[in-house]
Formats: sequence, C-alpha cells, structure tokens
Amino acid sequence: MCVVGKDQKTLFFNPYAMSVIAVQCEHFVFFVYTVIFCVKREKELVVMRVLCGLYAWIILVLASALYTGGMVYTRSACIVIHGTWAQGAAWYQPGGDFFEAIARSARELNIVDEVVPFSWSGKLGYRSHVQAALLLLKKIMEYDFVILVAHSHGATVGILASKLLAEKISVGNYLPKISRFYALGVPVDPTGVIYPDMLVIENFYNLFSLGDLVQPVQGMYERCFREHERIANIAIMLDDIYPLHTQLHHATIGKYLLKIPDFYMQNDCNNFKIFQHMMPAEIIFYHHQNPTYALQPNRDFLLQLDKAASSLMDNAFLRKGKQQQEDFS
Repeated sequence: MCVVGKDQKTLFFNPYAMSVIAVQCEHFVFFVYTVIFCVKREKELVVMRVLCGLYAWIILVLASALYTGGMVYTRSACIVIHGTWAQGAAWYQPGGDFFEAIARSARELNIVDEVVPFSWSGKLGYRSHVQAALLLLKKIMEYDFVILVAHSHGATVGILASKLLAEKISVGNYLPKISRFYALGVPVDPTGVIYPDMLVIENFYNLFSLGDLVQPVQGMYERCFREHERIANIAIMLDDIYPLHTQLHHATIGKYLLKIPDFYMQNDCNNFKIFQHMMPAEIIFYHHQNPTYALQPNRDFLLQLDKAASSLMDNAFLRKGKQQQEDFS
C-alpha cells in the first residue's frame, strides 16, 4: 500500500522539446563551421566568439528547461473518444463521470493543457472508421503532443489515425505526437492490418476484460495485440470482478488511468515497479484505493478458456435463434 500526496507531480519526457533542442544544436554546428571558414579578420573573429557564446547560452537554457520538466512551451491535450453508437453518450463529454475523472487526474498530474472529447458518427464499418480517423487526425494536429483515451471502436479510430499521422512524417523527423494511447476494450484485428503505428505512438496500453462479451464480436476479433516493446496488453478487474464492456469507461478507471504506469512506478506503488510492456499482466482497480499490478503467467490458458466459453455462448445463441424461427414458422 502506498500513499501519494495530491500536490506531488510527475515529470514526463517531452519529445517535442527534445526535437527543438536537436534542431538548435544542428543550427549551431552549421553556424560555427560557416563562420570559421568564411571569417578571416581578427575583429570578425571576436564577433564570432560573442555570437557563438550567445547561441550556446540559448541551447543551455533549452536543455535546462527540458531537464526540469519541459518548460519549453508545448500545446497538449488528452482526447477522450467514444465507441460504436455512443455519439450521444454523456460519459466522454464534459460533465460526464468518466470525462471528469480523467480531467481531475490530468490536473493533478499536470501533464496536459486540456482534456477534450472527440465525437464521431459511431457507425460500424471500415469506411466510417476511416472517415472518423481523418477528423481525429485534424484534431491531433492542433497540438504538439496528445494522450488518447479511447473506448471500443473509438480506439480503432485512434489506431487508424496513427497510421495516417505516420504518413505525414518525413524520414528522419521522428516525433511521437501520441505520447500515450489507452485503448479500453478495443476489438483487436486478428490479421494485424489495423495495428497501432508505433512510429508516432510512444506507448500503447491495451486494457481488456475477460468479462467483456462485446470485444471479441462473436469470435471475429482478439483481445490482445501481437508483442511489441512499447505495447502492453493488460487484463483489468474492477473490485475483483471482470467488468462488462460498458464498465470499461467506469469513473473509477478514469480516476487512476493516467497514472498508469509512470506515476505508480515512480512512487513504487502496489507492485507497479515490476511493470514491463511485454509481460502478461493484470491491473485491479478499486473504488477507494490505488490499483494493484500483478503478472499473469497463465494468460494463454485464460485466453483459451475465454475463446471456448465465447464459442459455446455463440452456438447457444444461434441455436436459440433457430428454434425461435422454427416456432414462428
């Protein structure tokens, strides 16, 4: 059990500030070489030394700002995205329980400038998802970096947006604009075609529940993404019970979500110090205490049981539907 003061803030690496410093260093080196080869007179050499000293001071200020938490100004946001048929739902909008829980946590951690909702049609189908991804891309481009929190196929929209974003990045201009991506109950494409583009995503957290009967969509989708050094597939529980699909955006999860895993790792909280992206694990959320983290060595066995149970339920549903048709015929 750990207790963390409310006023304590967590420092996060700022890739945008790092890129600014890298560009300034490149300009500085070019400047020095140009002056060295072009300037011959003593007076001009003195001017050169003064200018070089000024440039070096600017770089040191920028580096210091990065080290002390990223005082180089960047505009950032946490974007909350709803899933299928949930465009009119309240939970992801200002005033909604999940949104407000995320907003309070973001203010406590001081990690983004604002928390904003993203609304799309909520329709099923690849075409609808791509159209929504194009709109989300425009929203992402308004900021220097973002955190995405997405439920169900809202995460599919976010993943497609990451692919579109990667296409806009030129070779050698690496900048992960999506610092963190929390996917809650996203139906995982078994073909791997719809897969997070990790060129633009710094860390991806796939949170799923074995009690979620919607995510697999009658066996058409998986629960876990294939392994990647910056993708974590994490089973979650809510008060020791596997939550339903709609409970994945419960306010209790929103309360602690943005602290996973960095904040709890840094504060050595509830076993989070052993967190590793590629290790099967589970997180248990509680209403009135910090979540706990544990490895899940029997993940493969649990997923096999999960598939078998889903198959039995689907077959039972089909048999019931067939029986009802026969009764009416």
